[in-house]
Amino acid sequence: MLRIGDFSKLSRISIRMLRHYDEIGILHPECVDDFTGYRYYSESQLPLAGKIQALKSLGFGLSMIKEILGKYEDVQEMERFLILKRKGKPERYGRSCSFLTVH
Repeated sequence: MLRIGDFSKLSRISIRMLRHYDEIGILHPECVDDFTGYRYYSESQLPLAGKIQALKSLGFGLSMIKEILGKYEDVQEMERFLILKRKGKPERYGRSCSFLTVH
């Protein structure tokens, strides 16, 4: 298990953002110490952190990233997300009715 600071360095995501990702449900710690509240992550979560960083670098907002991560393994769905992003239109997508936004 990695403490939040160590995971932050390895993933290149700030501690503040890791806490925010936990709050919005994108990247939860593997476990949280009940007594101290300290967050611990596992090495197996680093690929997910990498996906989040890659999607952010493509200009996707966090709400859209959350939706994309649920469909990340579906090649056709990913292609659709990228096509809609390239068009730059705030079109509705899927049942969740999220909007694509450029930040």
